[in-house]
Formats: sequence, structure tokens, C-alpha cells
Amino acid sequence: MRPHPIPSFRTRLFAACLFLTAGSLVAAPPGAGQPAPAIQSTDLDGHPFSLAALKGHVVILDFWASWCGPCRKSLPGLDHLQSKYKGQGLQVVGVSLDETQDAVTDFLTNVPVHFTILQDPFGTTGQAFGVVAMPTTFLLDREGRIAARFEGGDHLEAEEAAVATLLAGGTVAPESGARVAAGLRATGALKAWNRGHLADPIMSLDGDPVARIMREHIYASKEAAAGDGGAAGGGCGCN
Repeated sequence: MRPHPIPSFRTRLFAACLFLTAGSLVAAPPGAGQPAPAIQSTDLDGHPFSLAALKGHVVILDFWASWCGPCRKSLPGLDHLQSKYKGQGLQVVGVSLDETQDAVTDFLTNVPVHFTILQDPFGTTGQAFGVVAMPTTFLLDREGRIAARFEGGDHLEAEEAAVATLLAGGTVAPESGARVAAGLRATGALKAWNRGHLADPIMSLDGDPVARIMREHIYASKEAAAGDGGAAGGGCGCN
């Protein structure tokens, strides 16, 4: 599959409207064993996409953002799983919650993948799925139900084991997933995908290195540094 081109603003706006329509139908974030919220959109190649159309496949649905350091490792890992298990019925879908198309373009140029990528600049799907940490990966069974949830990245071995179990016709216990500590989850009005300035130093792209170091010393806490792009970060669920 060729590298993903980025859609025009009109295409992205249309896709966002479809996301909004689907997400607005979800009253509360689904849990294990429940059907995944509907997603209808256009992928970065301009092709129509419907999550319901993947019924019959095991699906990895990964929510990510360009500023998320663990995503630079997890997306290539998921690309490997797609290549390894696609013939057995696995489909990997990535949902970027970045607000700008340039951020997605730059990330995929440096971290190319060969599975379907969607962009939801308004975060409607993130809300529908109850995403509180970046990245968050959902594993869906062949009936489109949520089988497991992995938060914070670095769970590739557990994810692969769960995928292999589902592909073989088995079931996955909900505890097979992984959740970040409650104190690292994004809560309230500030969503996980809006918290790039709270990330670890390797993920913080705000300002030059000297400015980031100065901010690190000025602010006493990670959250206090957030308003000025402090280097320590924290609270994104990915550190």
C-alpha cells in the first residue's frame, strides 16, 4: 500500500461530520463485550470507510496522535501485526485525533504504515469510545464487539496474544487489556488528545530546548507547567 495522502479540508470536514453523526448516537463509552460505536468516514486515500463493514474480521482500532511518543513505537508494531495476520482475518485501523493535517502528514512521513488511517480532528470518536490516554487500542472480535482495551502503548505482545486467540475462535478475558493509572487519565474538559503539551520530554515539541529546560525549573509540578508547554509534562496517560 502506498503512503497515505492527506485529504483536502473539504474532505476532512465531510469526514468529521460523519464522525459526529456516528459518535452522537453513543450515550456512554462502551465496555468489554459491548458493540463498538459506529464509525463512517473517509480514509486518507479518499475511500469510504465503515467500521461495520469489517464485521467478520478481528479488528485493531488504534487511537493515536502525532505528539505521542509511544505512538512512534506502537504504530510500526501494529503495522507488523497487520502484515503477519491479515491473511487470517485481521484488519488494523488507526484513528488520528490530531487537529491539523500537517501533523498527520509529518508523522506518517517519518513513521509510515500500511493499514487504514482515519483522521478525526474534532475528537468525536475519541469521546464515543471514552479515550482517556494516548495511545488507546481497542481489540474488536468478529462480531464487532469490544474484546479488550489497551492504554498507554507498549503492550504489543499482549495485543498479539489476544489477536491470535480471537483469530483462532477463542475468547479474550477483559482483564487481558491494560489501563493506565487513574491519576494519568485525562478527565474533565481537557481530553487526552488535546494534551500534547503534557507529554514526556521526548514528546514535547513546544519551544527550543533551552526554553523547555527553563520552564522545567520554573514550575514545581507537571500540571503547573502545562500552560506554558513545560518539558516535564504528565497526565497524558502515556508516560
